[in-house]
Amino acid sequence: MNLDDELRRAAREEPFSVPRSFSNRVEDTLAQLPASSGRRGGHRRHGWRTFATAAAAVLALGIYLPNTGAAMAATLGELPLLGPLFQVVTFRTYEQESGKNHVSISTPQIQGDGQGAEEINQQIETYTRQLVEEYENNAQADGYFNLDVTWNVVTNTENWFTLEIQSDRIMASGNHEEQHYHIYPPTGQQMTLSDLFAEGFDYVAAISEELKGQMAQRMANDSREVYWLENGETLGDYYFDRIQPEQDFYFDGEGRIVIPFDKYKVGPGSTGSPEFTLKNQELYDNLLYRP
Repeated sequence: MNLDDELRRAAREEPFSVPRSFSNRVEDTLAQLPASSGRRGGHRRHGWRTFATAAAAVLALGIYLPNTGAAMAATLGELPLLGPLFQVVTFRTYEQESGKNHVSISTPQIQGDGQGAEEINQQIETYTRQLVEEYENNAQADGYFNLDVTWNVVTNTENWFTLEIQSDRIMASGNHEEQHYHIYPPTGQQMTLSDLFAEGFDYVAAISEELKGQMAQRMANDSREVYWLENGETLGDYYFDRIQPEQDFYFDGEGRIVIPFDKYKVGPGSTGSPEFTLKNQELYDNLLYRP
């Protein structure tokens, strides 16, 4: 069975109907692919070129294909694409709209070897189920509750993998949250912030001090940007002092550590969901892993 037939078969086996616009797009794309000659030997190179074209078409349609569900996800996971060790597809979607209430949750699934992928998939499954329950408990006929959950692959190299989950809630006010999940591909293990640094290095203190310095500098540069710091503005008795040992983080495109904060965690709602790129060279001198 060739790639064209495999994609069509997976779509037919879905337990729910595929949008007509999606079906039309698949058919139009597949119709433009070069026909396979079915020959061997001297035409082997041509066959690889045809496969590469087909793979490129799948990637072009990626924004649509993963959302068709588990069977299509399994099909894509079986494709022998060269490159990163991990692939991510939308394994399940949950959408509901009632009155002024709306929810849309895309649950990703990491496909790849190692215990880390399995652990993260379980964590994400638990997290998204909690969000569904939250929606069902808070959606009111005369109220307004909006929840959108999406995902994005931040890093996918031979040295590092990061999946980002974003959730946006709107009730009386809006709230944006992020969570990042990491895998070290050479071992397949899930990684957290504490795994990044050499034993005995007080990374919590080093990161916390830099963050407070950056927060103070931002407030000095812009009076509209406010952070809750000791000897400054506070939320009652609360002020930011130290990060959690397993604080959320990710690497940016230049390999620098970024610390994101959810809305209301370190400042008022007007500050939004701030992120801080760490620059302290001491941190990087003690870094055990790099993307």
